[in-house]
Amino acid sequence: MTTPRWLRLPLAVLALSALAAVGGTLAAGSSDIEPVEAAPAIADGAIDSGGPSDDVERIRANVAFWSRRSQTNPRDFVSATRWATAEVELARSTGDVTRYVAAEEAVERALGGNPGFRPALETKAAILVALHRFNAAREVAQAVLLADPANPSALAALGDASLAVGDVDVARGCYQQLSVVADSAASRARRGHLAFVDGDPASAADWSRSAVDAALDEGLAGSALAWYRYQLGDVLASTGDLRAARQAFVLALTDEPASPLAHWGLARIAAADARWDVALDHLDAAIAIVPLPDSLARRADIYRLRGAPGDERRERADRRTVLAIGQLTGDAAGVYDRTLSLYLSSHGEDPARALRLAESELAVRKDVYGYDALAWALLANGRADEARDQMAEALALGTRDARLFYHAGIIEARLGHDAAARTYLEDALATDPSFDPLAVRSARAVLRELE
Repeated sequence: MTTPRWLRLPLAVLALSALAAVGGTLAAGSSDIEPVEAAPAIADGAIDSGGPSDDVERIRANVAFWSRRSQTNPRDFVSATRWATAEVELARSTGDVTRYVAAEEAVERALGGNPGFRPALETKAAILVALHRFNAAREVAQAVLLADPANPSALAALGDASLAVGDVDVARGCYQQLSVVADSAASRARRGHLAFVDGDPASAADWSRSAVDAALDEGLAGSALAWYRYQLGDVLASTGDLRAARQAFVLALTDEPASPLAHWGLARIAAADARWDVALDHLDAAIAIVPLPDSLARRADIYRLRGAPGDERRERADRRTVLAIGQLTGDAAGVYDRTLSLYLSSHGEDPARALRLAESELAVRKDVYGYDALAWALLANGRADEARDQMAEALALGTRDARLFYHAGIIEARLGHDAAARTYLEDALATDPSFDPLAVRSARAVLRELE
């Protein structure tokens, strides 16, 4: 079956901290009902948490339109598929992981009306990746590829899910094939992510710049373009180029003033310079859009570092919210298990729970960051030798990530391996001084003790 052009959806799915971000849009064409047209991006780089942007409102209008159309006619599998893809776009634009749950409901409605409808299967595979159900995503993607071996969406989903479970060779093959059959911003961003994991930050930056160029060539705007600019900024910051990273984040915020990712990125850069008030303003804006656990935890840390009147109370409130995040996100709560494990381990809270979360995550998600989370949880539980073994797995691909180096350095210091500890901690600070303000302070303190 040939998929109608207007239903083809290039889904860009990339994991970021605890959240898998999904990008892509429906291409309009010969349909009797068209989605709401995209509004021009707001050219304003100022901090603004006053409400959703025109682009987000446009996406929400699409969600409302296609959901009504689907619910009016439960057998209309095309409208249900469009509903699902609009929910995916809303999730990517706002960072609200619960929208993936709504997307899954919509895509199951579509498949109930037509079990073999390929656009719905493609969308389902991407949704399953975003919800961290990686083996199920691989099964759906492989089923699509049996019928259509060059299907771009299925190649992307299979590559993303494979990378998440530690099958790097399969992911690499999928991404290479994807570049051949559908060279695009989405395929280049994936190549950049894989290059970073492979320990090649220069290539990661090159691919990420190329992804932004492709996004511009493709005519992307608003939240879609902002997503690629954020990815570039994240790679640049992770390789220590904070000035260029800040520029990318500012441009992302210009494209989409309601981008929580852009605000998060600018808060990260400000915190690296101890500009606590600016960092808090950006985090406030991001949290007003969607209260992600990473943003809440970072804001709590910055309250502690700033120490202004009332900050201790504000810090406690944010930490309570982080610990309650599982209840806040319902069926999507598992997406944050790794984030919560790292948070608990870093702050000395409930180390037994941190270890349980890390172990359950690694059972289904054997990537370098899964081994890192387990190593960090083992250290929090006083099991430094085992932590060192797991950290070796996290570093096995040569990934040059400051957080990995920091964790490795603290583990080595705990074991009394002073030379190794110094090397790792110095690498962490040299690689990316913006990765975590509390960890940076800790690394510097440990290095002073090791002198």
